[in-house]
Amino acid sequence: MKNAWLVSFIRFPMLILALLLLFLLLKIFGLSFRFPFLPEFSNVYFTIVNVLCFYLLHRLLKKEGRSIKDIINFRMDRVIKDILFGMLWLVVLYVPFVVTILGIMFVMYGPNLFEHFPTVFAGNEDIFSFPRPGWLLWLTAGISCVFPFLNAPIEELMYRGYAQPVFISHFKKVWVGIFIPSVGFALQHIILTVSLQGAFVYGAAFFVWGIGSGIIFHKQKRLFPLIVCHFFVNIAFAILPLVFLISGQA
Repeated sequence: MKNAWLVSFIRFPMLILALLLLFLLLKIFGLSFRFPFLPEFSNVYFTIVNVLCFYLLHRLLKKEGRSIKDIINFRMDRVIKDILFGMLWLVVLYVPFVVTILGIMFVMYGPNLFEHFPTVFAGNEDIFSFPRPGWLLWLTAGISCVFPFLNAPIEELMYRGYAQPVFISHFKKVWVGIFIPSVGFALQHIILTVSLQGAFVYGAAFFVWGIGSGIIFHKQKRLFPLIVCHFFVNIAFAILPLVFLISGQA
């Protein structure tokens, strides 16, 4: 039981620590930028945390006599069907995700919500204005190519594959088992925001995404389609460093 709580909430403090270490490292190299928002560097510290979480999850499962392969339950005879389901879940989850964002923004800003999107989600242009040496551009772009392949399976394994069934079994209530990991899933994503308002919106939207993913996993009993869905979402985050690399080399 305690391992399920650990898996559900360990990523947030780990991400903060990784972000601080990255900030100190870049300061050592003489780079100046506005902390804590590192536009294209989120993939870097998320990847560091993903590697550590992979090791943690491997150790926990080994002690329980299980493996990561057991939870993913990849089957070659279902791979096409699983990919198609992943695409379907992307649409199914994206709709309430966007509706939540728009709903929270409307509550905060009323009919003029779209005028506040740049400030809430992008911040000031100064955030993006610091000079990036070529080696840093290549480093972040390289790590970003790996990011979707690590982040998607690790997050789904931790929140849905591992923690959710443990909570459901312990509390004997499905909604509790889905709710708790969804809180941890939402909490880790607020680190990506540039404003207090954005943190609130991101937290609510990713919580809704977590609830939806939890329901799908509970009903379908298969994790791989959700990993596929998550992979497609993460590709969008991997593109930003590549854009900076291309524009920096232009």
